[in-house]
Formats: sequence, structure tokens, C-alpha cells
Amino acid sequence: MNTIFIKIGHNIKRFIMSENKDDKIEDVLVDSELAKKLVPNKFKFTSQQGRARRQKLLMGAKKLSETQSINDITLAAVCEEAGIPRASAYHFFPNIEAIFLALRFLNAIDILDVLRTVETVKYDRWQGYLTALIDRCVQIFDEDQTKAKLIYDTNTPDFEGDSFGEHMDHQVVRLVYDRLAERYEVPKFEDIQDVLLIAFSIVNAIFTVSYRRHERITDKYLQEANTASIAYLRCYLPEKLPRKNR
Repeated sequence: MNTIFIKIGHNIKRFIMSENKDDKIEDVLVDSELAKKLVPNKFKFTSQQGRARRQKLLMGAKKLSETQSINDITLAAVCEEAGIPRASAYHFFPNIEAIFLALRFLNAIDILDVLRTVETVKYDRWQGYLTALIDRCVQIFDEDQTKAKLIYDTNTPDFEGDSFGEHMDHQVVRLVYDRLAERYEVPKFEDIQDVLLIAFSIVNAIFTVSYRRHERITDKYLQEANTASIAYLRCYLPEKLPRKNR
């Protein structure tokens, strides 16, 4: 794992452990490698006023994205919504894509935080845990549709070249593997996490189709995601994994 991934991982942990939402955002955006992607130099403002302005810009973009296509939202519109002069906004984000990149990063951490609350102890079989995990993802998207929009919308700025996206995928896969390994005797073959990553990609692909057709994850496509991912994993995992003694 390279240095960028290690530093982002440390900030993810700090984000999750912090009780104050504003502090979480500040920790991630000021100290993480993401900051270097968004602005060539470290964020200039770490004062209370600076933190408040950065938060207003993020929340302004989020509010506008609730009713508009992300691709149609301009930096000027976000500044007007946030009540921040455009000249000041450049101290925090060089362009509108950087704002939505930051929002997507923060959303991904939020999603990880929620998924950690899904425990395998409630399920006798691995299939039940994975189904619950996928269902919880859809609940997250239903509760905050901008999270799904930033991931699946056709007009979302292209984030695929940014290493943080790949890293977050691996964070989800690692969470699933650790949870399964805590509860069950998981087969110890070398590429088990690659198998889980493919299953995760299957779910994402089906969710993408659903969102682009219906602007949400429908029950039909939720069932398809459950069926397809579990069918794939059955090629590698036995129908019933032995449970570990507690």
C-alpha cells in the first residue's frame, strides 16, 4: 500500500472516531492527501471562519445537487447559495469539480461508517450478512439521494482517475472480509479479497443501471444485486461456512 493510501486510511479512522461533524470534515480536508488534489498548497484557512466557509461551500453544493443535475451546477451558483464571495471560494476549492470530489469522499466515509454497524452475529449464514449489507446501502441512498447521485449519475464529474475512489472500494471489501472472518471460518485462498471486490463491482454495476433508469435503486434491482453477487460468491464459498466458536 503506497503512502497516499496509508495517509487517507489514517484520516478515515480519525473521521469515524470524531464526534463532531465539522471536526470530521476539517480533519479529512485539511490533513489528507485529498487536500493536495483539491488545492496545490495546503488549505490556507484553518481558523473557525475558514472552517465555516468551507463547510458552507460543501453544504451549498449538496443542497443544489438535491434538485439539479450535478453537471449543471457552477461554482458561481454554489458561492451564491453558500453566501461566500467567489474570490474567497478559490482559497478552498479551485473549481466546482473539486467541491464534488470532496463531497463524494466525505459521502464514502459516511457510508463506510454506517456499514460498520451491520454485524454478522445476527446471521447464521454469510448470505444473510451480505444481503443485509446491500440492503443497508440502499437505505443510505434512500435517506440521502445525493449520495447515490454522486456515484451513479451520468452527469457526475469523472472521478475514476482519482486513487481515493479505488482505495474506498478496497476499504469496503476489507470491511466485508474482516466481518466474515470474525464470524465464520473463511477459506484461506490468496485472492479472496479480489473475489469480494468483484462481487462488490457486480453490485455497483447493477445499482448504476437502476439509478440511470429510475434515478434510484428500485426493489427489483436491489434483488438483482443480491442474487447476482451471492451467485458469484457461491463459486468460491461453500453454501454454509462453519461458524467460529465464541
